[in-house]
Amino acid sequence: MAKVALVKAGEDTETSVRRAVDLAGGLQIGQAKRAIIKPNICNAKNPQGMVITDFNIVGAAVKMIRERGCEALVVESDNIADTADKRIKESGLAAKLEEWDVPFLNLSKDECVPRKVAGTEIMIPKTMLEADYVLNLAKIKTCAHTTVTLGIKNLIGCIKEAKKSRLHKRLDEVLPYLAKTIRTDMTIIDGLTCMEGNGPVVGNPRKMGVIVAGSDVVAVDSFCCGLMGFNPEEIGHVSNTAMLGVGQISDYEVIGDPWEGFVCQFEHPYSLKATIKSLGAVRDIYLKR
Repeated sequence: MAKVALVKAGEDTETSVRRAVDLAGGLQIGQAKRAIIKPNICNAKNPQGMVITDFNIVGAAVKMIRERGCEALVVESDNIADTADKRIKESGLAAKLEEWDVPFLNLSKDECVPRKVAGTEIMIPKTMLEADYVLNLAKIKTCAHTTVTLGIKNLIGCIKEAKKSRLHKRLDEVLPYLAKTIRTDMTIIDGLTCMEGNGPVVGNPRKMGVIVAGSDVVAVDSFCCGLMGFNPEEIGHVSNTAMLGVGQISDYEVIGDPWEGFVCQFEHPYSLKATIKSLGAVRDIYLKR
């Protein structure tokens, strides 16, 4: 049975990440392999810590990989906000990667393989298709196009093209395909400061203070849907990924700290209330320099 670990985050985020990963079975990677880290860096700006993956989680992943004698590589692709290189730099992650001596690869510049899915073609970087091991560092957020964005949705950042908006109406098919095609060996979810409402960029912060981890991305996403007050069976891309046999939508074990007290109802994207509350985030993302 798949295990999903929830850990209440303490003052030291790294310790919380390590505990969650250990409870979930640890990083099962052999020495001298390369482990790819895919954080959610969908924007350069991160007001109130609700938009992108916390850098302390990225740093913890780097340390755990190196302790196993492996090389770490951080990846992200271009999107309509900007190039991945620019987002990595302006967010401050590039400086951290330099400090940690970890390379970054813009997947939009990688050699890619065309794949047919949902009546269209997408380009998947060879680095992702040939990966030895992948850590998927997602964040708990709502999303206008998929209701939630968690581990499975984070994989959209693994395809080449910047204008991913053409896929928005096909995401319930494209995302399950990516989850089946691109390996995800360990998913670590940043539930420190989450986002509700008009996600995935200009929503509203919701403090949760948890780290969630597991080797089954469907189980992890399903559990996080429940924390957010959503039924995973009603989230198209999650239920469709389960139907492809990628993971378990309900038959999993939750371990770690008591989780019931963290369940809350996240505001749906683009409700009137969410839209009014999001004005501050719009200012912080698009108007502040």
